[in-house]
Amino acid sequence: MCQNILGMDNVVFYGSALLILFGAITVGYLIVQLPWIRRSFLPASVAAGLVLLLLSPQLLGKFPTESSIAESLYKAWEPLPGLFINVIFAALFLGKPLASLKGIWRMAAPQAAFGQMIAWGYYAVGSFVVLFILAPVFGTNHLAASLLEISFEGGHGTAAGMESVFSELNYKTGQEMAVALATTGLFATLTVGFTLISIGRRRNLIEKDTLSVDKVKGMVYHRRIVAQLLKIGYNLREDLAFWRIISHIILLIAGVLIGWAIHWLMLQIEGTTWGAAGDLKIFGYMPRFTFCMFGGMIAQTIWRRLGFKISLPLIDLLSSIVLAMLVTSAIGTMKLDFVSTDGVAFLILALSGVLWVLFCFVFLARHIFVRHWFTNAIIGIGQSMGTTATGLLFAHVVDPKQRTGAVESFGYKQLLFEPFMGGGIVTAMSMPMIVLFGLPKFMVICAMVSFAWLTFGVLALNKHP
Repeated sequence: MCQNILGMDNVVFYGSALLILFGAITVGYLIVQLPWIRRSFLPASVAAGLVLLLLSPQLLGKFPTESSIAESLYKAWEPLPGLFINVIFAALFLGKPLASLKGIWRMAAPQAAFGQMIAWGYYAVGSFVVLFILAPVFGTNHLAASLLEISFEGGHGTAAGMESVFSELNYKTGQEMAVALATTGLFATLTVGFTLISIGRRRNLIEKDTLSVDKVKGMVYHRRIVAQLLKIGYNLREDLAFWRIISHIILLIAGVLIGWAIHWLMLQIEGTTWGAAGDLKIFGYMPRFTFCMFGGMIAQTIWRRLGFKISLPLIDLLSSIVLAMLVTSAIGTMKLDFVSTDGVAFLILALSGVLWVLFCFVFLARHIFVRHWFTNAIIGIGQSMGTTATGLLFAHVVDPKQRTGAVESFGYKQLLFEPFMGGGIVTAMSMPMIVLFGLPKFMVICAMVSFAWLTFGVLALNKHP
């Protein structure tokens, strides 16, 4: 009887924690509607996370009042980002219409080349900065060289989801910095992105039918999404039916569980073969969420063979809700201990990442994209420093009628990009590769791969405009 009571108490407590998290997101939504904040396009989840961080025991929570948020709630929220990233990756390709491989490559190759160049460049630039500045001057761990790609490309979910890798390599400070860098990247991409759009408009680098930033600011986001869905023929009443929501939640859970099962199976194979002696680990360093991407694909195949349909708008809606909770909980529970020990190193690393992206945009993008280089590049850097949603936001400003084909190319790019970078296989193996090869070799390898993607984009793709 006592155990049942304790179990019920836990259900009530964690249920309350989730409700308070939703409440924080609602407060964040109201905050970003304020005129002087709305113009920054700050996501509601980021605003909510910053509010929770401000009220946390690390800051204002040090001076508790009757309205303070209990520290136990922050403890309950801490594991959420690492769990939610599994759902995000399981949903990555669910319900997505696929063209032929040749068609996908033709449309997505320039965006893929640009994105891969930036991502591998993050590793090369981060390695250079750590090797020649941060390590000698501040004693920074060499593993910090991987943080730019993990944070800027992967975001809060990847930074949180790789907790086991950070712990395995005894680099907990790195995870704290990674979450902070992901937040910094979001602010940086919004600031840099809209500044570049303003410059591009003055220099006639953007199509004539672009929206003014003020007009976009005047739109209510959820109403715009509903209008677009209705326009292309989605039946919201059918897609949001209770049974359909439950079935799609089951599908997402199945994708996660299959992904975890694949990861477990790989660990067993590794433990009985090349990793038996404990000297060489590959899958042991890889986080589970990477495999959820493949779990989602398998679950989708089984789902469709059973005769069930998949609603892409509903998958996107569920993913958006989970992502909002992920970002809010990641920022709200972010540890700030690294500021006293690695604060300067953090700032230098963040600045180097922003400068690298600006260099790619200003000097390299026009040589990779044969047509509409500005539109394609601004969408690309929106994802490379922020999120996929940020890239699509920029697309809505510079190409509202989607006449350039940049949005379609950007969408198919994810099939060639996400399995490897931004939380994919390469991201998962980046820190183990630094340990295995050493930072100097890792820097050279990444620089060569980044340059190879640039060369491919300039020489090969420009032959087929």
